[in-house]
Amino acid sequence: MTVLILIGVMLLLAFLGVPLVFSLLGAAIATTWIYRPGLPLEIIPQFYVSGVNHYALIAVAFFFLAGELMNAGGITQRIVNLASALIGHIRGNLAHVNIATSMMFAAVSGSAAAGAAVVGSVLGRSMIAKGFTPQFSGAVTAAAAVVGPIIPPSIPMIIFAVLTEQSVGKLFLAGLVPGLLIGAALMGYCYVLSFRRGYERGVPFSISRLGTAGRESLIALLAPLIILGGILGGVFTATEAGAVAVAYSFIVGKFVLKELTWAGFFQTLHRAAVGTATVLVVVGASAVVAWIIADLQIARQVSAMIFAISEEPWVVLLMINIFLLIVGLFLDALPAIIILTPIFAPIVAAMGVDPTHFGVVMIMNLLIGLCTPPVGILIYLSASVVGTKPEGVIREVIPMVGILICVLLLITYVPAIVMTLPNLFYD
Repeated sequence: MTVLILIGVMLLLAFLGVPLVFSLLGAAIATTWIYRPGLPLEIIPQFYVSGVNHYALIAVAFFFLAGELMNAGGITQRIVNLASALIGHIRGNLAHVNIATSMMFAAVSGSAAAGAAVVGSVLGRSMIAKGFTPQFSGAVTAAAAVVGPIIPPSIPMIIFAVLTEQSVGKLFLAGLVPGLLIGAALMGYCYVLSFRRGYERGVPFSISRLGTAGRESLIALLAPLIILGGILGGVFTATEAGAVAVAYSFIVGKFVLKELTWAGFFQTLHRAAVGTATVLVVVGASAVVAWIIADLQIARQVSAMIFAISEEPWVVLLMINIFLLIVGLFLDALPAIIILTPIFAPIVAAMGVDPTHFGVVMIMNLLIGLCTPPVGILIYLSASVVGTKPEGVIREVIPMVGILICVLLLITYVPAIVMTLPNLFYD
């Protein structure tokens, strides 16, 4: 009953148009007033502040800024050129380039929304000019952006690591293979669809063109290698890696490529500050909800309900997957991670599921919700970028969501896909 009131009030406020942060705080206050009537409400701002007062969260700001600097400094365009040289000759060329670029940009961004906005603005309109429908262009952009928080670095993984006291580097490695699987599966679908719809091939493959694009993009591709290599090598932490990524992006954009102007630099600071603040105010409110979940022992109640149905690990994981997919329809990924991790982490731990494995499964579950209505922020963002209505994008993205769910089930029930790389480096 407790969890129903908490989630029910939150969803009611959200449907009424109340901003998410206030929906979370309103649900927390209502639940506290009902179940802890004598508790002073001053404790809520205390937990709010303590929720964002964590060293690892500084990495969120750094990775936001690094992504903005790479886009403003011309690094993103070089990534597009490399993807085009690699796979631009395949039928449905720009759809594949869109997906590949999203995967490469994910290695420096960590944000699905940033990936959709940047890649969509560069490639969405180019796809339309080459004969792809705006609806399909928007759908590819939205579905491909899901890899943003799966391929390292990843802002949701940083949040999950903070909540469960896991290694950020281990989580980063765990997301690498699933991210590549998502990209490969989406490319396979686009290839088949391109034959059915008669989409054209791009320019013929050229070694010289690939060599030129490779040389120009080498300096861009060094960024993710520095980030992941530094973390795995123990040279710096994930937070320090974010700072290194910012410094690298600024130096390359300003002094090497010379495309980053001072006006552009200050604009990136503004956009990164807004993006970081948007995340952290929700993190603070979600921390209050997480405290209520712990204080009222909601995790134990949910655990008892689940195990009353079945104690088989595969059944429990299936139920959790279904629940998370439904939650993702209505709630953004970050607050859902913060609210639900304290509930489900103890349950899967009791079954012997590795927290790192569950973290990737949970994050992918909730990211799929970004491509589904009614919330579906990637749908509306991509539709806006390519200049079409969201309804058309939704029709085109449904089969791609089905592909994402298939990959989700694969990584859920074949843990080796997720855990092989982390075990090689950390065990």
